[in-house]
Amino acid sequence: MQKAIVFTAVLFVLSACGQTDEMNNTEQAKPQSAEKVSSTTEDKPASAPKVTELSNVDKTELGLEKVSQETLNSLRADISAIEKNNECDSNTQCKVIAAGSRACGGPSHYMLYSTKTTTDETAKAVADKLTKYESLYNAQTGMQSICAMLTKPATQCINNKCVTLNGSTYIAQ
Repeated sequence: MQKAIVFTAVLFVLSACGQTDEMNNTEQAKPQSAEKVSSTTEDKPASAPKVTELSNVDKTELGLEKVSQETLNSLRADISAIEKNNECDSNTQCKVIAAGSRACGGPSHYMLYSTKTTTDETAKAVADKLTKYESLYNAQTGMQSICAMLTKPATQCINNKCVTLNGSTYIAQ
């Protein structure tokens, strides 16, 4: 008797799932299948060599080297030495370059130098190094700043020395 009940239930379920002619007539036309698109496979890029050793990697490039206040003081002393050696014969020899990094962005200093005593490449290298190290130091220590942006000062050769101009006065370095 149980088999008869199960058999009847299965027949009932199967008959309920079938479609009638009326359902087929109202059904919308089936969409046609799209044309097959041929594609080419691209070669995978070669995988990068696995880094197994960091001894030959510049850790400052990765931000792994802990930057100390002593390192920053040493770089600032290098900049001060360049700024003090600022002899000039004309205004065209006096230049300033952005150096350092404030926590809110922008340079922490504008370095004054003379192309008579310091090459542009040397000045840029020292300024870039201070900028990189100050930026790392700010990130590593969670440094905050006043977020005031420095303006690039004008320069002039006065009494054979490069000076920065602020309004009508000058600041001797």
